[in-house]
Amino acid sequence: MFCGDPGTSGYTACAAQTQLFSLASAIPALLGLALLVAAFAAPGVRDDRALRTRTLTYSLIAWAIAAGTYVIGGLPSF
Repeated sequence: MFCGDPGTSGYTACAAQTQLFSLASAIPALLGLALLVAAFAAPGVRDDRALRTRTLTYSLIAWAIAAGTYVIGGLPSF
């Protein structure tokens, strides 16, 4: 493991960084979820095809950022 064994020096800092990145990925994931719900539930967005497409595109971008952040946070643990 990149972080080392649980008893080695620097392991706690490395594990804390991994947890921080995993937690940070929740922010864009929740934004992506909110945009996804808004695209199908909000009447103003649902009626306008172009606005719904943009909202869904932004939702996908937010999910991609969340996934990237989660992967980057997990890399030090491998």
